Amino acid sequence: MPTREVLTLQFGHYSNFIGTHWWNIQESSFSYEPKQPSEINHDVLYREGETPRKETTFTPRLLLVDLKGSVGHLTEQGNLYKAVEKSLPLHSDLWDSENIQVTTEPVVNKAPFIQNLEKGPADGEDAVVNFEDDVTVWADYLVPRFHPRTVNIVREYEHQSLDQPFNVFHYGHHLWKTEQFQEEFSNKIRAYAEECDFMQGFQVILDSTNGFSGLGSSCIQHLQDEYGKSILAFPVIDGKNFNKSLNDLFKVLNTALCYQSIGEHCSLFSPLCVGQNGWPQAGACRQFNHLTYNSELDYHTSSLLATALDTISLRYRQKEFSTSALSDLCADLNKLGRRAAATSLSLPFPMTAGQDLIDVLDDHEGPLWTSLTPSCDISMDKSMQSLVLRGIHHERLKRPPHEAKLQQRKAAYSCSSVHEMMTLYLACSCHATATHLTNLKAPLTIKEPYPNIFNNNIHQNGDFSPWPVGEEVKSVPVLAGLHSGPSLSHMFDSLHSQASRIKSISKLRGFKDSGLEQDELIECLDQLLTYKEAYEDHYE
Repeated sequence: MPTREVLTLQFGHYSNFIGTHWWNIQESSFSYEPKQPSEINHDVLYREGETPRKETTFTPRLLLVDLKGSVGHLTEQGNLYKAVEKSLPLHSDLWDSENIQVTTEPVVNKAPFIQNLEKGPADGEDAVVNFEDDVTVWADYLVPRFHPRTVNIVREYEHQSLDQPFNVFHYGHHLWKTEQFQEEFSNKIRAYAEECDFMQGFQVILDSTNGFSGLGSSCIQHLQDEYGKSILAFPVIDGKNFNKSLNDLFKVLNTALCYQSIGEHCSLFSPLCVGQNGWPQAGACRQFNHLTYNSELDYHTSSLLATALDTISLRYRQKEFSTSALSDLCADLNKLGRRAAATSLSLPFPMTAGQDLIDVLDDHEGPLWTSLTPSCDISMDKSMQSLVLRGIHHERLKRPPHEAKLQQRKAAYSCSSVHEMMTLYLACSCHATATHLTNLKAPLTIKEPYPNIFNNNIHQNGDFSPWPVGEEVKSVPVLAGLHSGPSLSHMFDSLHSQASRIKSISKLRGFKDSGLEQDELIECLDQLLTYKEAYEDHYE
């Protein structure tokens, strides 16, 4: 049976932070042991190729976009194939060779982790790596090598520029319309698509608070018009909180315009942010019982979002049920005009050392997951949800009859698999909720450059302990999901409320100068209310 491929697109600096962790996680899950083949079909997101030297390569089926000066040591051609250096001829009839002035970009030093990666284990002592201090851009902890068409640099704007910031939705929209960018980028999409046996759709991660919201939204519209495949989009907001300024309104309006656009053109979208509010500021960070992370570090927060995305996408990347498709996931959750879903994460899944799954579920109180969607606390009732549980082995299900004791009195003891027991638990704890559950045996592998955010009471296999154990965490069980339910109504209502503070776009010069009309703002606000009403209990 042919592979059902998915093409991934990343638009923006924070999106690429998330994407880098995501691709690193996938690389760490590769299995080279014939007796223990991977449960994951990596061909869904990866492509096999060949270098000019006839060396086999395996690279992400990926296109990413970022601004000039944002990729560190990485070149636009990547580091997989050696690009042919172009030099000016010594003599030419078109110019005077003595008066030629050649300007070269400064060489960017590689981060210690990249230096260690390139040296390899046999090349001597590794440099000391402190990721929290060393990582300034996402390329500083990138493990996989990219195909030459993957990296795309926007040279009209510079990363973190104060003179000409890329901070308006329409800047990205206009950039897409330029013949050079649209034609070149569209050709790269087509090249990937033509390589596929049976492409099932697209995953898109895009920054929603700056110009990449317009660029990514325009690309999503192009994908819908040109290919008609399923599109799963994740508009993202970083977890940083800054002093209040006019830039807050820019971010709110960019986000509102982004949600309006992708809600019309994608199959399903799920906003992501580790902050509880998202707008006008990210707000207090989401709390995980056994994690300690810095919400001001993109390197930390993006790892949580990447963990959720990697786990959620296992539904259409598993080998056992190869017919499970991206379109099925979207169709389950976008009923009744509901194009948005909330993302949840349980990291690590609460397995206590020495306990079986039957006891863990019986003792657990409250929701199993934490929301990663801004202004949205996911309820366990009245929703459609797709959940993926990874890392719980059958041996941890329950005790054998001669050791079971009190376990035998529980209804769940009759369950013979992890999938059956979790399904029973969700049926009992989630009122009027339809759940699609996927489970894999393999846990999430933890190794550098994944950040060290686990508390010292976590065993190396991810189990909790009531006291410090001081072990290096090597793997953890994870539960993540997408949910479509009434709680999303509050998200749209909150965004509408903040965007409604903008009475006139005349004060937001960047938007006015780029062509946004007052009528378009009103239309956007009305559309947010339409989205909101689709999630209200009384709505039919």
